Amino acid sequence: MKTLIIFLTLFAGYFLTPQTLQAQSRPDSIRARQRVLNVSDQKRGQFNHYRRTLKVDSAKAEQVNKVQSEYKESMKALEEEKGISQEARIARIKALIAERNRKLESFLSPEQQEKIIPPTERETGKEVKKNN
Repeated sequence: MKTLIIFLTLFAGYFLTPQTLQAQSRPDSIRARQRVLNVSDQKRGQFNHYRRTLKVDSAKAEQVNKVQSEYKESMKALEEEKGISQEARIARIKALIAERNRKLESFLSPEQQEKIIPPTERETGKEVKKNN
């Protein structure tokens, strides 16, 4: 019995040392690498994503990247506006979606548009065109 208690004490002491506890609290290496990405790496990643997903050349991928970046900047600016009513905000969002879709439709095929434009945003763009 005495030997069992000594064994259990040593066993628990080994697994509760600071080194073994520290191994569980270290940051995840994948997350650490993701945080290190700078803006140019993110833009290059988006560019490559569009090129692979849409199966287009670099020129078209750059056009898609430009349209998407303009759209995101406009949405961020709209989000920061505080003195605008909810109805006006919704109308502006629908207009931004329609404008982005119109630009993408000018150089992407319908199959490529389905890959890049979410279904809810494709429908929103059509609704705005019908109302105008």
